[in-house]
Amino acid sequence: MGTRRTPTRSRQPGRKPARRRAPRHPVDGPRRGTLYLALVLAVLVGVNLYVFVFSDRSIPEVKKASVDGVDPTALLAAPEPEAAEPAAAEPAATPEGRVVDGAVKPGDSMGGILRREGLAPPEADAVIRALQPVMDLRRIRAGQTYRLRFDSAGVLQSFEFHVSRLVTVEARRQPDGSMSARKHEAPTETRVIEVGGSIETSLYHAIKAAGEDVALVAFFVDVFAFDINFFIDTRRGDTFRMIVEKRYLDGEFLGYGRVLAAEYSGEVGTYRAFWWKRPDRDEGRYYREDGSSVEKTFLKTPLKYARVSSRFNPRRMHPVLHRVRGHWGTDYAAPTGTPVWAAAGGKIVFRGRRGGAGNCVILRHANGYETLYMHLSRFQRGQRVGQYVRQKDVIGYVGATGLATGPHLHFGVKRNGRYVDPQKLKMQPGPPVPKRWMDAFRADTRELVARLAEIPVGAGDSGAGREAVAAPLPN
Repeated sequence: MGTRRTPTRSRQPGRKPARRRAPRHPVDGPRRGTLYLALVLAVLVGVNLYVFVFSDRSIPEVKKASVDGVDPTALLAAPEPEAAEPAAAEPAATPEGRVVDGAVKPGDSMGGILRREGLAPPEADAVIRALQPVMDLRRIRAGQTYRLRFDSAGVLQSFEFHVSRLVTVEARRQPDGSMSARKHEAPTETRVIEVGGSIETSLYHAIKAAGEDVALVAFFVDVFAFDINFFIDTRRGDTFRMIVEKRYLDGEFLGYGRVLAAEYSGEVGTYRAFWWKRPDRDEGRYYREDGSSVEKTFLKTPLKYARVSSRFNPRRMHPVLHRVRGHWGTDYAAPTGTPVWAAAGGKIVFRGRRGGAGNCVILRHANGYETLYMHLSRFQRGQRVGQYVRQKDVIGYVGATGLATGPHLHFGVKRNGRYVDPQKLKMQPGPPVPKRWMDAFRADTRELVARLAEIPVGAGDSGAGREAVAAPLPN
């Protein structure tokens, strides 16, 4: 016999093989459906015979009801309609309730915080209105903490906002339902110290060598911001002296207070300043020994600490465009994010993006002056066009927006519409001590003048700090 060969089908490339059919079940079709139905009926009959004829037990639910002394038929009967219960009274407001703690996130506003924590807009507005007289709501910053207290009915009873370790403001609900706020300040101890030193490399290193926190550098620079640029004006051998407050909380150093008296002497000249508050004013100012004001119409530099990277030059080669283009201002190189001050008090007339200037702020001042601040990384929150700012208010932060090769501030000055060199401005001094207060000024500063002269200075980034036993504290 010949071998029977099963014919094979050729399959085209890329084509799936045909699925083989399963063999037909011997009971497929209508017959299989009839068998399934009969099987189900048989199972049901068997269960009923067991439960109701052969078993002396009922189904679990009925058995449980019998054990509990409940008529089993009651479980099978239709339920009686339940009598309506009287409505529960709203829980009374009690001191017990929930407490919510949180922290300010970048970009937060006070209104946004309150709404995020569940306060309805009218209630959030009431809290904000209460807080406005006791704190600047525009100056909240990421990391500050807060606490909300609700009663058992969910009604806000108080909102605490921790401005700093020393200052907390609290809005509390009054008996009439309104919100009232007050400021709490932790009691601190103020010590007055004397610091002196000599510069070898920088003011920063000299103050650090004196044993003080480097944060004191910023306080000292602020005092002489109208006269000295500490990045370019300092020289080896220059000396400094100061009498300054240090604040403590429970024996722990918190930070520096007011610089009561300061002196800087070197190639740039000798400058002294004394903090004094007029009896008819709430804020003090810095004056020289003769009562003239340390302050001037414009700051020497609009940053706390910066290096001049490019000066005013009508025919400068532009570093980006590579062609001659006038440089109508002074460039100050500084790290991105360095705060930029208003060089003088004035009105914001422009605040936004401006071509190659990048993010730019323009201020208009008295006597036909305008100042321009370019290439900012961002603007100070809460300010707008038309708003007035004070001298040394922060208006933005150093950046490299627009045509810039690196982070810096371009500072320009216009007088009657024409650019002038900012470093050649003849700045007028601020108002002096009024004649009627000169005797009081001399009496209050006489001892400070003497003590300042006695503070020792070392040599070569050295210095010394000592606690002043009897230094006066001006009011």
